[in-house]
Amino acid sequence: MLKSLFGELGPAEDPRRRQAAAEADGGFAATAILESVATEVNERGQMVDRHLKDLVVSGSPAAAIREHFATTRADLGTATRQITLLDPTGVWASSVVKALSDAGGQPIERLHLREQGTLRTLAMIERTSLIRRHEDKLNIYHADVRAPGAENAEIPVALMERSHMTTVIVGSMQPHAIDALLQSLRHAVDLPNWRCPNLLFMLPPNAVWVANKISAVQWPARLHLHVIDEPLISASSVWNAMLGVWNLVKLQPDWDHAPKPAAPEYLIKVAELNAPQARPAQTTVPLARAGRAVLDPARARQALADMLPLEGMLACAAVDATTGLVLARELREDHPVDMDVVGSACAQVLRDHRHAAAGMGLGGPVEEIMTSTAQRQQVMRVLARYPEVFVVVLLDRQRTNLPLARYKLMELDKGLL
Repeated sequence: MLKSLFGELGPAEDPRRRQAAAEADGGFAATAILESVATEVNERGQMVDRHLKDLVVSGSPAAAIREHFATTRADLGTATRQITLLDPTGVWASSVVKALSDAGGQPIERLHLREQGTLRTLAMIERTSLIRRHEDKLNIYHADVRAPGAENAEIPVALMERSHMTTVIVGSMQPHAIDALLQSLRHAVDLPNWRCPNLLFMLPPNAVWVANKISAVQWPARLHLHVIDEPLISASSVWNAMLGVWNLVKLQPDWDHAPKPAAPEYLIKVAELNAPQARPAQTTVPLARAGRAVLDPARARQALADMLPLEGMLACAAVDATTGLVLARELREDHPVDMDVVGSACAQVLRDHRHAAAGMGLGGPVEEIMTSTAQRQQVMRVLARYPEVFVVVLLDRQRTNLPLARYKLMELDKGLL
């Protein structure tokens, strides 16, 4: 069974011969297999092919994956090209896999790991393939771990170890979570099974403080480390940035034969990968600004909670203008909004407005930005005491008194002085 999800896909064959081979091979180690591949009709009358395999795990799933990869991917130079996505916040990886499946016409294969006895979900592993003209087939994996425990946390590590590139998509995360992530990755690359030669960090625009933390880690010399900052506003933008790096590193030597440079390279823009010599981390990653007033998240949440009862209010958030990360948020349950995407996009809008205002000589900092559509209005206001933090509110245009909403925002600003 693993040959379909973890192994090499080949031409169609007789199902009876494939079943006999799977029984002889033993399938996924330490598991009983409950397979379901069916075709069903969705609400719009479209035929949907479900490629889903349920595995009841009686041993360590990470150990079984490692055992399988040790034989099928022992030589990365001849194995199918593979990228593994690590998305700690769970925002982009599944969307990227789905977008690639839709664009390339390849199915998404899913492996549903369940615990023996309780049948609780341990993790969902999904994969799709990208087939491009004049290019080797590229498999993209993502593991969504849904149960706590050290053994379950090893599942994505087992996938990353035999990949050609691991992409870490850093979304809205607190500093302590970033520290824990880097610590776990640093431990993973020291494991004896690690063979992945490329580690890519995708950061939101101007996430200098995260880049500084990455550069402070002592990574192995033979690991090719890449750091880029991109507006994480859509699955296509995330994939295109990732593909740009992959196209430049895919021919690099594998882990066993990688050269040992004096220091790892940190690259903040994909375009800079074309430079003859990458600049060292101290020059590509500027130091974080010091002495900046820091907004207390608890105070921000309280201020936003006072805004939420306003008629027509859909959602509001306090956002770090430097990183695009949401510091605090309030949402109406009946109008779900992805404020992480909103925060990242609005941070880019604010940067563009500031640049344009400076070019036009407006003679002062940008205080407020408003955007209107037929259904909604959006107001962004930079906080006076915290010039690198802004509050964004999403309003129902038909129900909101816009002057009152702007007045409430100014009151919020004064209350945080």
